[in-house]
Amino acid sequence: MRSVRIVTLNLWNSAGNPERRLEVLMPQLLALNPQIVAIQEVRERKPGDGMGQAEQIAKAMRADFRFAAVDSESEGGPIGNAIVSRLPILSQETLKLPTQKPGDLRNALRCDLQTPSGRLPFVSTHLSWELDAAPVREQQVVVLDEWARQRPGDLPAVMAGDFNCTPDSLVHQFLTGRASLLGRGTYWRDAYHRRHPRSDGFTWSARNPYVVRNVERNRRIDYIFVGPMQEQSPGAILHSRVVLDLPNADDVYPSDHFGVFAEMALVPVDNGI
Repeated sequence: MRSVRIVTLNLWNSAGNPERRLEVLMPQLLALNPQIVAIQEVRERKPGDGMGQAEQIAKAMRADFRFAAVDSESEGGPIGNAIVSRLPILSQETLKLPTQKPGDLRNALRCDLQTPSGRLPFVSTHLSWELDAAPVREQQVVVLDEWARQRPGDLPAVMAGDFNCTPDSLVHQFLTGRASLLGRGTYWRDAYHRRHPRSDGFTWSARNPYVVRNVERNRRIDYIFVGPMQEQSPGAILHSRVVLDLPNADDVYPSDHFGVFAEMALVPVDNGI
């Protein structure tokens, strides 16, 4: 095993005929053959109601999963973030993120995963969505960065999810080392941008009928960030692209978001980036 394949997707919880959307999602997801999937807005079932969404995906992938509820009292069942992994899950930890509005509950889920090249820290998260919520997203990402960088693994940490910000935002500039926030600096690699520096890569797209009713469309807001690497070390981003963006014959899409795929090297490569 020389690389690990990663997917992130905001699953849109139980909106818009979720059973039909999962039927559209599954073959596209399995065709990507990921070892790790980060999911946001994932719905757990109430006790006695059968399998939750993360469990259904894990079963289809023949994988394990961890779920962290942001709202355990949500109508329809607990809702939160999840990590589905075919790699052994060594640990689970949850971080509550700062918010400014009542009811805007946010967290991040970290699992350390065992790979043939050592321990891989992996985070799934979902930042505040409101278009005028840039200040709280900036607070959230500073806390998130500090937490995600604690207890380094044998491999560069991966942080994936719905960050609800575009590449020109201060949140993205902070994460990619182009700006400071609250007196702090950091550096992560944007996997999609590394492989497609001149492509829009929209994950919130007017192609999707679930999106066209919204004011702001055609935005890249879902990311896979990979921590810094040393020369001739594991962690190179081999491939990345927008995925889970195809409808069925009835124009049903897997979610209101498109997903992001990345493949990260677990061994040193000559052209590591």
